[in-house]
Amino acid sequence: MASAVFDGSYELKFKDFFFKVLSGSAQGILIGVLPSAVLKYVIRPFVQSGMGWAVDLSAILTLFSSLIPMLIGLAIAMQFNMKSLDVGVMAIAVGVACGSIKWASVPAGFKNPITGVTTTSPSTVYMAAGAGDVINAMIVAAIGVLVIWLIAKYLGGFGSLAIILSPIVVGGGVGLIGKEIAPYVGEVTTWIGKMVQLATDLQPLPMTIIIAMAFAVIIVTPVSTVGIALAITLSGLGSAAAGVGIVATTVVLLVNSIRVNKVGTTVAIFLGAMKGMMPSVFKKPVMLFSFMVAAAISALPISFLNVQGTPTSAGFGWIGFVSPIQSVVRDVADKAFQTNTIGVIPAILVWAIVPIIAGIVVDLLFTKVFKLYKPEDFKQEI
Repeated sequence: MASAVFDGSYELKFKDFFFKVLSGSAQGILIGVLPSAVLKYVIRPFVQSGMGWAVDLSAILTLFSSLIPMLIGLAIAMQFNMKSLDVGVMAIAVGVACGSIKWASVPAGFKNPITGVTTTSPSTVYMAAGAGDVINAMIVAAIGVLVIWLIAKYLGGFGSLAIILSPIVVGGGVGLIGKEIAPYVGEVTTWIGKMVQLATDLQPLPMTIIIAMAFAVIIVTPVSTVGIALAITLSGLGSAAAGVGIVATTVVLLVNSIRVNKVGTTVAIFLGAMKGMMPSVFKKPVMLFSFMVAAAISALPISFLNVQGTPTSAGFGWIGFVSPIQSVVRDVADKAFQTNTIGVIPAILVWAIVPIIAGIVVDLLFTKVFKLYKPEDFKQEI
């Protein structure tokens, strides 16, 4: 968090700006994604048995994902040490612009399925619709930071009218800009998805290697691995390859984090906070090659053992052990993707033994032999 108050005297430097946006985005994504991912299979038996508390908790945790854009806006604002009003306004601006909450006009006579009330005139309805576009959330948040800074620097702020004008000008104005650019930004995410889909059209072995390498990199970028997997309906070998690619990156991060970071940071990475390492990775991009090499090696058993997965398990890896469990236990809730399963021992080989050995060996080569980076480069607080 910045030491100086974010006002007209704040010096907004590009490097500082870039990394604070990355750090805030990573924190927001993790807050929204991890709770549901970690507890998904833990509470499922209670949900299936109809226990009210489990059903409600599952719904609440699932709803977290639709709050991700707001969480990104809030976390980025706090990275810049903004005032509470600006923090709230940033959350609003990003939240309304990124597609996690959608709205539509309905005619008179429409019956609200939640309240049961029938409209007497045309009105607007809102619904939660997943995590939205994370890339657009980052862009809108960046625009929001710039607008708030420019207003403070050149106008001296809104003064006593800030409580009225700031939500309207920044919240509404920036939110509207974000909504207008959303379709164009979405094309970028779609393009990435198509590139990954192209890999699935190859033969099994090269396909699994390419997808594993791709997701090994994507997991430490602002792009959502889960979002891409769902967008391109990544299933079967491709889903399992994506999961093991994420595991390979996790292993390399853990091997180095244990040496230089606090225990809490290392535990967070193990639980799924890989995106929290984005600032370190962007400072030393050569790290990406170690992730990719470890992922390529880890992907070999996926093809040989015909390990399967579904779109809902592709972007997780060790997070909540979703990918490993999916390869062993058939997900009856995902009826469109009833996959073959492997035994527990093959699963341990695929999801633990191979990627751990591959990650350790590759990391040793990159740090001790090639000397392309060192453990200190992974120092990061999550």
